[in-house]
Amino acid sequence: MEDPTQEKNYLYAVLNLPPTASQNEIRERYKALSITYHPDKQYDLRAKEVATKKFLEIQKAYEVLSDPFLREVYDFLGPEGLNRQWPAELRSNDSNEIKAVLRQWKINHSNEILEKLLQPRGTVICEVNASSVFARSDEHSGDSRNFVKRVGGIKLSSFGIRHGIMKALGPKTTIGVTGDVHPGSRDVFAARGTLTGALRHQFSPRLTLELTAAFLSPHIITAKTTYSDNENAVSVRATFIPAFWYLFPPVTTISFGRRLFRDSLTQGSASWTYSPQRPGGNLELSVFSPRQFDFGSVDDYVDATERAIFSGPGSISGFGTGVRTWSYGLTLAGLNSCIKAEFSLFFHELSLRLKASAELGLRKIAYIVSAKWIGQRSAFGTGVGLSTEGVILRFQLTYLEQKWTLPITLTSEYDPSVALYTILIPSTVLVVGYHFVLKPRRRAQREKRALNDEKSELKREIENTNLLLQDVARRHMDAERSRGGLVILEAAYGPSPDKEAAGLDVDVTTSLQALVHNGQLYISSRTPKSGIPGFLDPAPTAPKTLRVRYLFRERMHYAEIPELSPVVLPLKGELCPITRYDPGSPAPFGP
Repeated sequence: MEDPTQEKNYLYAVLNLPPTASQNEIRERYKALSITYHPDKQYDLRAKEVATKKFLEIQKAYEVLSDPFLREVYDFLGPEGLNRQWPAELRSNDSNEIKAVLRQWKINHSNEILEKLLQPRGTVICEVNASSVFARSDEHSGDSRNFVKRVGGIKLSSFGIRHGIMKALGPKTTIGVTGDVHPGSRDVFAARGTLTGALRHQFSPRLTLELTAAFLSPHIITAKTTYSDNENAVSVRATFIPAFWYLFPPVTTISFGRRLFRDSLTQGSASWTYSPQRPGGNLELSVFSPRQFDFGSVDDYVDATERAIFSGPGSISGFGTGVRTWSYGLTLAGLNSCIKAEFSLFFHELSLRLKASAELGLRKIAYIVSAKWIGQRSAFGTGVGLSTEGVILRFQLTYLEQKWTLPITLTSEYDPSVALYTILIPSTVLVVGYHFVLKPRRRAQREKRALNDEKSELKREIENTNLLLQDVARRHMDAERSRGGLVILEAAYGPSPDKEAAGLDVDVTTSLQALVHNGQLYISSRTPKSGIPGFLDPAPTAPKTLRVRYLFRERMHYAEIPELSPVVLPLKGELCPITRYDPGSPAPFGP
């Protein structure tokens, strides 16, 4: 049975109010219903149980609908939005900015639901050979100066598509199917493609089993078992073809990893692989050492807490905090033996990873420089590789777990000059873009956050002031209502509705009601309204208006008072009667 609390506008139904109800109407209805359903007023046990349940619903509805931010979240996202922990600084944003954040969250949440159903993963690889463009003159005699013919020599060397889906059968078991097709390859078997099934089961938080099997010939089966704890990790992987198991033993890999020091994150690993081609096996040793860094000074941050967290605008440069990583490796595999070294920097504020690696072997020497930006739902990376086999420029784009890879072969031989120019040109574009686009944007974000923090502090001060004025305002309201005097139903102070800054109104109902005396309200034109207790100037540079809906002699009136005019209520010559006030039928706020 569907939970009625998850229905749209359910909290409004609890208070018996429409979604257009004002804050004052919500407050009045809450007071009336909380008195009616208060458990202490019920003497019958069964009635008290029902009243308690209803009373808690009323409390929940008032808690959400009386909070402007939570009400906006509820109106836009429904009950689901209340289950999320929203950033505190979001409350200080204006209505349009809040709606933009909520709209983006709704889109991302919908994508997450779709991903959880099947968990799709896709990869497209398109290899391009552009070596003809950078070929030397003696290799293309007669055509070496013809740029059109050089470009015409670019060709597609291979094209491959890989796509898989995963489905969770339970909290510990997952199954999946993966298809792999290479229609652009000249290899007949690869052109047919492969179809592989996978099963993963987690026996315990430390022990996991993974099985994969190819449905098409040759039927290759792979089994992998992994055990890991806080300090160690051990895995065994075996790959074999059932039809030839008696001729060829399975290709087996045994890996072991361990945290080397208790006071650091340095890890070491060793891996040994046995195969029929190399009975002695291959041995790989590696050391991985990450360490956090903080290059920023105190002046680079909005406040001291930003040095401890990696969210928000942070430092102006964006390079203030991150992780620096060194790794070293040694591979013993006959003529394929080599040593490796890698250094990377990951900047948390920019979500940017820069990496450089080198490999020195008996058969090959290779250098790789790459950069990768990682977003919440997407990523983009590029890199240049220089080796004895040539120069390769690689681009990679990822969106919603779908990956597109474009490796471009620039030369088929060792050419440091081509690699250098390939690195310098995009790096120059990156530096110029950072200096003229990203850095000014980050400075604006930093200033905006400081302004939002200041407004948030002022709003908290106003909320505390309203709490102090509530009792006074309530006594004045009761006294005025008893003799048909001046009762402030709703009052808002903010930019004029026809201005771009509209939507920044501040609720000043409590503050004005506390100022009512003997059926009159007077504020001098010489008194800045931002200085009145409970008032806040939401837009210092925009002209503002005080809009008030009030009761006088049991008739409803509406008034708009410009910033520099005195506030005199009730109006003498500009009364705007709308209707006789009926508490059961709320009217919209506005003229």
